[in-house]
Amino acid sequence: MDTQTYNFLCIIASVLTLLMYGSSAATPPNNTSSTSCNRTCGGISIPFPFGIGGKDCYLNGWYEIVCNSTSGSDRNAPFLSRLNMEVVNISLPDRLPYGLVQIKVPVTSLDCSRDSSQELQKTLPDLNVTSKGSPYFLTDENRLVAVGCGTKALMTDIESEILGCESICEESKSSEEVTNSICDGYKCCQARIPVERPQAIGVDIESKNVTGGEGCKVAFLTSKRYSPSNVTEPEQFHADGYAVVEIGWYFDTSDSRFRNPLGCINLTRSNGSYFAEDNCLCRYGYFSGINYRNCYCGNGHTGNPYIRGGCVDIDECKVPHKCGEGTCENLVGGYRCVPKPTKHSKLPVLAESRVLDIIDIRIKNDDKLEQVMAVAKLARRCLSRKGKKRPNMREVSIELERIRLSLEDLDIYIENEDDEDQSTYDNQQKDNF
Repeated sequence: MDTQTYNFLCIIASVLTLLMYGSSAATPPNNTSSTSCNRTCGGISIPFPFGIGGKDCYLNGWYEIVCNSTSGSDRNAPFLSRLNMEVVNISLPDRLPYGLVQIKVPVTSLDCSRDSSQELQKTLPDLNVTSKGSPYFLTDENRLVAVGCGTKALMTDIESEILGCESICEESKSSEEVTNSICDGYKCCQARIPVERPQAIGVDIESKNVTGGEGCKVAFLTSKRYSPSNVTEPEQFHADGYAVVEIGWYFDTSDSRFRNPLGCINLTRSNGSYFAEDNCLCRYGYFSGINYRNCYCGNGHTGNPYIRGGCVDIDECKVPHKCGEGTCENLVGGYRCVPKPTKHSKLPVLAESRVLDIIDIRIKNDDKLEQVMAVAKLARRCLSRKGKKRPNMREVSIELERIRLSLEDLDIYIENEDDEDQSTYDNQQKDNF
């Protein structure tokens, strides 16, 4: 194919794109998953790479979920098998470079039971989320919180203390100070987890020998925010027995079955660039001894990027009055609002001299204007509302060859055809009134 023929085809493609305002979204592939895998437990969704059941239901043992009954209750709840922690929620990566899991962790208490004075109590073992091969880590949202009078809370990593805080109960604090402050030492205290992210977390309590330091004391790790105005009595935390901690997770790529999901764009190799039609995006990296890939659905898509066809287009046009009085057209990764046509609207875009605005600059420089407009007219005829006026493929081929070989007798007057289409359009509008 010579350059001139190629340019003619480019002109036709450009004009067709402009006249048709783009194409609508293609039908996405079906979202398939094994029917033998349970995807809910206790009303909580369990998306892949997590799973319940056989080994094909989850990525590896770190993502295995066991659906068990909770102590003192008949209800079932999901538990991370390797961590032996109850799961509150699992979320897939969105715009964060990792997914999130909320889990229940034990509350450490001191002197909260009538029959156990000055006895440190823990309902579950210490939290250990980052042992060898683990895809989990503690996020920056978590804090060490202590509640009670004369309470010193310590968070430990393996056997060493890494941080702590103290809380006292001063009668001199005004109600305004209590309402506006965070847990900064009055009635409760908090401390942030170090950026290094410790491997194992243990929480201990010491009683401070201060006035009013008697009574129940609790300490725990949590992603929830507390202040003196919303913190409850330590006895309530002791009765609940747990707090909610947020851990992040990565998708382990060591399993070749899930290394290269169909349709996902590797942002690490593509310099972070992608198109609206790219429904699945992935970033690759290395964390704590494992290669990981975190994927998320692109703009205008939703679903699970870790299963075949998991990211599907969102039909924004289902939202009532999305475009006001105009017409909403769903597109891949978005939507378009088409203004409501009026009696005096200009239908033919060629009559507005917009053809040259969309033609590549190289085509403008290499070809004659008469040729460009002649090809544009041919494209216009291909979109004629009347079937008898549309040329067949043989006629298109002959016309293109004629335009390529000669500039003589080229009919580039497209106004008559546009006027005819405009008249047809106006007549259609009149019929609607």
